Amino acid sequence: MKTNKGILSYFLSRSLFLGGGISTLFLYSSKDAYIAIILGTILGIGIVYIISKANINTSLNEILKKNNFFNILIRLCFILYILFLIFIVLTILATFLYSYFLPFTPSLISCLPFVFIATFLNTKNINKLVYVAQILFVLSITLIVLKTALLTNEFDFSNLLPIFSTHATSLFKTSLIFAVLSTSPFLVLIDEKIEFKQNLKYYLISMLTIVIVVISITIVLGEMVNIYSYPEYSVLRKISLFKFIENIENFVSAGWFFDIFICLSVCSLKLKQLLNVKRNLIPFIIVFVILWLVSEFVANNFLNSIAIYKVFPLILGIAMAVLIILILIKKIILKKSIISNAKYRLPE
Repeated sequence: MKTNKGILSYFLSRSLFLGGGISTLFLYSSKDAYIAIILGTILGIGIVYIISKANINTSLNEILKKNNFFNILIRLCFILYILFLIFIVLTILATFLYSYFLPFTPSLISCLPFVFIATFLNTKNINKLVYVAQILFVLSITLIVLKTALLTNEFDFSNLLPIFSTHATSLFKTSLIFAVLSTSPFLVLIDEKIEFKQNLKYYLISMLTIVIVVISITIVLGEMVNIYSYPEYSVLRKISLFKFIENIENFVSAGWFFDIFICLSVCSLKLKQLLNVKRNLIPFIIVFVILWLVSEFVANNFLNSIAIYKVFPLILGIAMAVLIILILIKKIILKKSIISNAKYRLPE
Protein backbone atom coordinates (compact mmCIF):
# COMPACT_ATOMS: atom_id res chain seq x y z
CA MET A 1 0.00 0.00 0.00
CA LYS A 2 1.30 3.46 -0.92
CA THR A 3 2.04 5.57 2.15
CA ASN A 4 0.88 9.15 2.41
CA LYS A 5 4.23 10.82 3.08
CA GLY A 6 2.73 14.24 2.47
CA ILE A 7 1.17 14.10 5.94
CA LEU A 8 4.64 14.72 7.38
CA SER A 9 4.48 18.17 5.77
CA TYR A 10 1.65 19.11 8.13
CA PHE A 11 3.86 18.67 11.19
CA LEU A 12 7.05 20.04 9.63
CA SER A 13 5.37 23.27 8.55
CA ARG A 14 4.10 23.86 12.11
CA SER A 15 7.23 22.80 13.99
CA LEU A 16 8.97 26.20 14.16
CA PHE A 17 6.07 28.31 15.41
CA LEU A 18 5.82 27.43 19.08
CA GLY A 19 6.99 30.39 21.16
CA GLY A 20 9.48 32.37 19.11
CA GLY A 21 7.71 31.77 15.79
CA ILE A 22 4.27 33.12 16.70
CA SER A 23 5.74 35.75 19.05
CA THR A 24 7.82 37.07 16.16
CA LEU A 25 4.71 37.40 14.00
CA PHE A 26 2.98 39.43 16.71
CA LEU A 27 6.15 41.46 17.34
CA TYR A 28 6.22 42.86 13.80
CA SER A 29 2.52 42.87 12.89
CA SER A 30 0.69 42.95 16.23
CA LYS A 31 -3.05 42.40 15.71
CA ASP A 32 -2.59 42.17 11.93
CA ALA A 33 -0.49 39.02 12.26
CA TYR A 34 -3.27 36.88 10.75
CA ILE A 35 -3.19 39.07 7.61
CA ALA A 36 0.58 38.54 7.36
CA ILE A 37 -0.02 34.79 7.68
CA ILE A 38 -2.45 34.81 4.75
CA LEU A 39 0.06 36.75 2.62
CA GLY A 40 2.89 34.53 3.85
CA THR A 41 0.93 31.42 2.93
CA ILE A 42 0.65 32.67 -0.66
CA LEU A 43 4.43 33.14 -0.74
CA GLY A 44 4.85 29.78 0.96
CA ILE A 45 2.84 28.02 -1.75
CA GLY A 46 5.38 29.30 -4.28
CA ILE A 47 8.26 27.98 -2.18
CA VAL A 48 6.54 24.60 -1.73
CA TYR A 49 6.09 24.45 -5.50
CA ILE A 50 9.79 25.13 -6.08
CA ILE A 51 10.80 22.50 -3.51
CA SER A 52 8.41 19.98 -5.10
CA LYS A 53 9.91 20.67 -8.54
CA ALA A 54 13.41 20.30 -7.10
CA ASN A 55 12.46 16.83 -5.83
CA ILE A 56 15.19 14.42 -6.91
CA ASN A 57 12.97 11.28 -6.95
CA THR A 58 15.71 9.15 -5.43
CA SER A 59 17.69 9.07 -2.19
CA LEU A 60 20.29 11.77 -1.63
CA ASN A 61 22.90 9.11 -0.95
CA GLU A 62 22.27 7.62 -4.39
CA ILE A 63 22.91 10.83 -6.33
CA LEU A 64 25.78 11.87 -4.03
CA LYS A 65 27.59 8.52 -3.99
CA LYS A 66 30.49 9.84 -6.08
CA ASN A 67 32.88 11.75 -3.86
CA ASN A 68 33.52 14.72 -6.13
CA PHE A 69 33.69 18.30 -4.84
CA PHE A 70 30.13 19.27 -5.80
CA ASN A 71 28.58 16.18 -4.20
CA ILE A 72 30.58 16.66 -1.00
CA LEU A 73 29.49 20.31 -0.92
CA ILE A 74 25.79 19.39 -1.22
CA ARG A 75 26.10 16.66 1.41
CA LEU A 76 27.90 19.00 3.83
CA CYS A 77 25.40 21.82 3.30
CA PHE A 78 22.47 19.46 3.81
CA ILE A 79 23.97 18.03 7.02
CA LEU A 80 24.60 21.53 8.40
CA TYR A 81 21.06 22.55 7.44
CA ILE A 82 19.54 19.59 9.28
CA LEU A 83 21.77 20.18 12.32
CA PHE A 84 20.64 23.81 12.45
CA LEU A 85 16.98 22.76 12.18
CA ILE A 86 17.50 20.34 15.07
CA PHE A 87 19.18 23.10 17.08
CA ILE A 88 16.22 25.46 16.56
CA VAL A 89 13.61 22.79 17.32
CA LEU A 90 15.43 21.82 20.53
CA THR A 91 15.73 25.50 21.47
CA ILE A 92 11.97 25.91 21.03
CA LEU A 93 11.25 22.77 23.05
CA ALA A 94 13.74 23.50 25.83
CA THR A 95 12.69 27.14 26.37
CA PHE A 96 9.02 26.16 26.39
CA LEU A 97 9.48 23.39 28.95
CA TYR A 98 11.72 25.59 31.08
CA SER A 99 9.27 28.51 30.98
CA TYR A 100 6.03 26.71 31.79
CA PHE A 101 6.45 23.07 32.76
CA LEU A 102 9.79 22.24 34.39
CA PRO A 103 11.55 25.46 35.47
CA PHE A 104 13.71 23.66 38.04
CA THR A 105 14.68 20.74 35.82
CA PRO A 106 17.73 21.05 33.53
CA SER A 107 16.69 21.09 29.88
CA LEU A 108 19.12 18.26 29.24
CA ILE A 109 16.87 16.07 31.39
CA SER A 110 13.45 17.43 30.41
CA CYS A 111 14.10 17.18 26.65
CA LEU A 112 15.98 13.89 26.74
CA PRO A 113 12.87 11.67 26.32
CA PHE A 114 12.00 13.49 23.08
CA VAL A 115 15.55 13.09 21.79
CA PHE A 116 15.79 9.45 22.83
CA ILE A 117 12.50 8.44 21.16
CA ALA A 118 13.03 10.56 18.05
CA THR A 119 16.64 9.42 17.44
CA PHE A 120 17.76 6.29 19.26
CA LEU A 121 14.40 4.51 18.94
CA ASN A 122 13.69 5.98 15.51
CA THR A 123 12.48 3.69 12.75
CA LYS A 124 14.77 2.74 9.88
CA ASN A 125 11.99 3.38 7.38
CA ILE A 126 10.17 6.68 6.96
CA ASN A 127 7.00 4.79 6.00
CA LYS A 128 6.61 3.59 9.60
CA LEU A 129 6.97 7.18 10.79
CA VAL A 130 4.14 8.10 8.40
CA TYR A 131 1.84 5.66 10.21
CA VAL A 132 2.61 7.39 13.51
CA ALA A 133 2.02 10.77 11.86
CA GLN A 134 -1.40 9.68 10.64
CA ILE A 135 -2.51 8.97 14.21
CA LEU A 136 -1.01 12.20 15.54
CA PHE A 137 -2.64 14.17 12.71
CA VAL A 138 -6.12 13.17 13.88
CA LEU A 139 -5.22 14.00 17.49
CA SER A 140 -3.70 17.34 16.47
CA ILE A 141 -6.78 18.47 14.51
CA THR A 142 -9.06 17.30 17.34
CA LEU A 143 -7.07 19.31 19.91
CA ILE A 144 -7.16 22.45 17.74
CA VAL A 145 -10.93 22.21 17.34
CA LEU A 146 -11.33 21.50 21.06
CA LYS A 147 -9.25 24.39 22.35
CA THR A 148 -10.82 26.83 19.87
CA ALA A 149 -14.28 25.78 20.99
CA LEU A 150 -13.32 26.10 24.66
CA LEU A 151 -12.03 29.64 24.08
CA THR A 152 -15.21 30.96 22.44
CA ASN A 153 -16.48 32.37 25.77
CA GLU A 154 -13.41 34.62 25.86
CA PHE A 155 -13.80 35.92 22.30
CA ASP A 156 -14.09 39.68 21.79
CA PHE A 157 -14.18 40.33 18.04
CA SER A 158 -13.67 44.06 18.55
CA ASN A 159 -10.05 43.17 19.35
CA LEU A 160 -9.49 42.57 15.63
CA LEU A 161 -10.11 46.27 14.92
CA PRO A 162 -8.72 48.38 13.46
CA ILE A 163 -7.62 46.27 10.49
CA PHE A 164 -4.38 47.15 8.66
CA SER A 165 -3.08 49.19 11.59
CA THR A 166 0.43 47.84 10.91
CA HIS A 167 2.77 49.56 8.47
CA ALA A 168 2.95 47.83 5.08
CA THR A 169 6.72 47.26 5.43
CA SER A 170 6.27 45.43 8.74
CA LEU A 171 3.41 43.40 7.29
CA PHE A 172 5.54 42.33 4.32
CA LYS A 173 8.50 41.49 6.57
CA THR A 174 6.24 39.32 8.74
CA SER A 175 4.89 37.58 5.63
CA LEU A 176 8.42 36.72 4.50
CA ILE A 177 9.34 35.40 7.94
CA PHE A 178 6.18 33.30 8.02
CA ALA A 179 6.84 31.89 4.53
CA VAL A 180 10.37 30.86 5.54
CA LEU A 181 9.37 29.31 8.88
CA SER A 182 6.49 27.37 7.35
CA THR A 183 8.42 25.94 4.40
CA SER A 184 12.08 25.54 5.43
CA PRO A 185 11.54 22.15 7.17
CA PHE A 186 9.99 20.84 3.90
CA LEU A 187 13.46 20.64 2.39
CA VAL A 188 14.39 17.55 4.43
CA LEU A 189 11.77 15.59 2.42
CA ILE A 190 13.16 16.58 -0.96
CA ASP A 191 14.13 12.98 -1.84
CA GLU A 192 10.83 11.37 -0.78
CA LYS A 193 8.95 11.62 -4.12
CA ILE A 194 6.10 13.68 -2.68
CA GLU A 195 4.00 15.38 -5.34
CA PHE A 196 3.21 19.08 -5.20
CA LYS A 197 -0.54 18.47 -4.79
CA GLN A 198 0.11 16.28 -1.76
CA ASN A 199 2.48 18.80 -0.19
CA LEU A 200 0.08 21.64 -0.94
CA LYS A 201 -2.88 19.84 0.63
CA TYR A 202 -1.21 19.37 4.02
CA TYR A 203 0.55 22.73 3.86
CA LEU A 204 -2.79 24.52 3.50
CA ILE A 205 -4.34 22.46 6.32
CA SER A 206 -1.37 23.33 8.51
CA MET A 207 -1.57 27.02 7.65
CA LEU A 208 -5.31 27.01 8.34
CA THR A 209 -4.64 25.70 11.85
CA ILE A 210 -2.07 28.41 12.48
CA VAL A 211 -4.44 31.11 11.22
CA ILE A 212 -7.12 29.79 13.58
CA VAL A 213 -4.66 29.83 16.50
CA VAL A 214 -3.42 33.37 15.74
CA ILE A 215 -6.92 34.80 15.22
CA SER A 216 -8.06 33.15 18.47
CA ILE A 217 -5.13 34.70 20.34
CA THR A 218 -5.85 38.12 18.83
CA ILE A 219 -9.58 37.98 19.60
CA VAL A 220 -8.89 37.03 23.23
CA LEU A 221 -5.82 39.16 24.04
CA GLY A 222 -6.23 42.17 21.74
CA GLU A 223 -3.48 44.74 22.24
CA MET A 224 -1.80 42.44 24.78
CA VAL A 225 -0.61 39.93 22.15
CA ASN A 226 2.93 41.32 22.37
CA ILE A 227 3.19 40.99 26.15
CA TYR A 228 3.42 37.20 26.34
CA SER A 229 6.45 35.22 25.16
CA TYR A 230 4.19 32.22 24.48
CA PRO A 231 0.79 33.76 23.63
CA GLU A 232 -0.47 30.49 22.12
CA TYR A 233 -0.02 28.83 25.52
CA SER A 234 -0.87 31.78 27.76
CA VAL A 235 -4.26 32.21 26.11
CA LEU A 236 -5.14 28.59 26.94
CA ARG A 237 -4.95 29.42 30.64
CA LYS A 238 -8.21 31.28 30.24
CA ILE A 239 -10.03 28.06 29.40
CA SER A 240 -12.51 26.90 32.02
CA LEU A 241 -14.50 23.77 31.20
CA PHE A 242 -18.03 23.79 32.65
CA LYS A 243 -16.85 26.74 34.78
CA PHE A 244 -15.18 24.49 37.35
CA ILE A 245 -12.60 22.39 35.45
CA GLU A 246 -9.50 24.55 34.98
CA ASN A 247 -5.77 24.21 34.24
CA ILE A 248 -6.33 22.01 31.19
CA GLU A 249 -3.94 24.05 29.05
CA ASN A 250 -1.24 21.39 29.39
CA PHE A 251 -3.51 18.81 27.79
CA VAL A 252 -4.83 20.90 24.88
CA SER A 253 -1.33 22.21 24.05
CA ALA A 254 -0.05 18.68 23.32
CA GLY A 255 -0.37 19.26 19.58
CA TRP A 256 2.75 21.43 19.58
CA PHE A 257 4.74 18.51 21.02
CA PHE A 258 3.50 16.31 18.15
CA ASP A 259 5.00 18.79 15.66
CA ILE A 260 8.34 18.86 17.44
CA PHE A 261 8.48 15.07 17.76
CA ILE A 262 7.81 14.46 14.05
CA CYS A 263 10.30 17.14 13.01
CA LEU A 264 13.02 15.68 15.25
CA SER A 265 12.28 12.17 13.99
CA VAL A 266 12.43 13.13 10.30
CA CYS A 267 15.60 15.21 10.76
CA SER A 268 17.26 12.39 12.70
CA LEU A 269 16.39 9.87 10.00
CA LYS A 270 17.72 12.12 7.22
CA LEU A 271 20.87 12.87 9.20
CA LYS A 272 21.47 9.15 9.58
CA GLN A 273 21.06 8.64 5.82
CA LEU A 274 23.40 11.50 4.90
CA LEU A 275 26.06 10.30 7.35
CA ASN A 276 25.63 6.86 5.77
CA VAL A 277 25.50 5.01 9.09
CA LYS A 278 23.32 2.02 9.90
CA ARG A 279 22.81 2.44 13.64
CA ASN A 280 20.80 5.15 15.40
CA LEU A 281 23.54 5.63 18.00
CA ILE A 282 25.51 8.17 15.94
CA PRO A 283 22.52 10.50 15.28
CA PHE A 284 21.53 10.15 18.95
CA ILE A 285 24.98 11.22 20.14
CA ILE A 286 25.02 14.20 17.74
CA VAL A 287 21.55 15.38 18.75
CA PHE A 288 22.41 14.83 22.41
CA VAL A 289 25.44 17.13 22.04
CA ILE A 290 23.20 19.77 20.42
CA LEU A 291 20.74 19.38 23.30
CA TRP A 292 23.59 19.87 25.80
CA LEU A 293 24.58 23.11 24.04
CA VAL A 294 20.97 24.32 24.12
CA SER A 295 20.64 23.39 27.79
CA GLU A 296 23.87 25.11 28.80
CA PHE A 297 23.71 28.31 26.76
CA VAL A 298 20.15 28.95 25.53
CA ALA A 299 17.26 27.37 27.43
CA ASN A 300 17.66 29.30 30.68
CA ASN A 301 19.29 32.38 29.13
CA PHE A 302 16.65 34.87 28.00
CA LEU A 303 19.03 37.13 26.06
CA ASN A 304 20.57 34.25 24.10
CA SER A 305 17.19 32.76 23.21
CA ILE A 306 15.84 36.15 22.05
CA ALA A 307 18.96 36.69 19.93
CA ILE A 308 18.49 33.28 18.29
CA TYR A 309 14.79 33.88 17.63
CA LYS A 310 15.64 37.16 15.88
CA VAL A 311 18.22 35.74 13.48
CA PHE A 312 17.23 32.15 12.77
CA PRO A 313 14.52 32.95 10.13
CA LEU A 314 17.12 34.85 8.09
CA ILE A 315 19.68 32.04 8.41
CA LEU A 316 17.10 29.42 7.43
CA GLY A 317 15.91 31.48 4.46
CA ILE A 318 19.43 31.93 3.06
CA ALA A 319 20.37 28.29 3.71
CA MET A 320 17.17 27.03 2.08
CA ALA A 321 17.76 29.17 -1.03
CA VAL A 322 21.37 27.96 -1.33
CA LEU A 323 20.39 24.31 -0.96
CA ILE A 324 17.57 24.55 -3.52
CA ILE A 325 19.95 26.16 -6.03
CA LEU A 326 22.59 23.46 -5.44
CA ILE A 327 20.03 20.66 -5.86
CA LEU A 328 18.57 22.21 -9.01
CA ILE A 329 22.08 22.46 -10.48
CA LYS A 330 22.66 18.80 -9.53
CA LYS A 331 19.40 17.82 -11.27
CA ILE A 332 20.48 19.64 -14.44
CA ILE A 333 23.86 17.87 -14.35
CA LEU A 334 22.17 14.49 -13.89
CA LYS A 335 19.69 15.18 -16.69
CA LYS A 336 22.48 16.13 -19.10
CA SER A 337 24.41 13.03 -18.08
CA ILE A 338 21.39 10.79 -18.78
CA ILE A 339 20.81 12.40 -22.18
CA SER A 340 24.49 12.10 -23.02
CA ASN A 341 24.57 8.40 -22.05
CA ALA A 342 21.40 7.73 -24.04
CA LYS A 343 22.92 9.28 -27.18
CA TYR A 344 26.11 7.31 -26.66
CA ARG A 345 24.18 4.01 -26.52
CA LEU A 346 22.12 4.67 -29.64
CA PRO A 347 23.17 2.51 -32.61
CA GLU A 348 24.66 4.32 -35.59
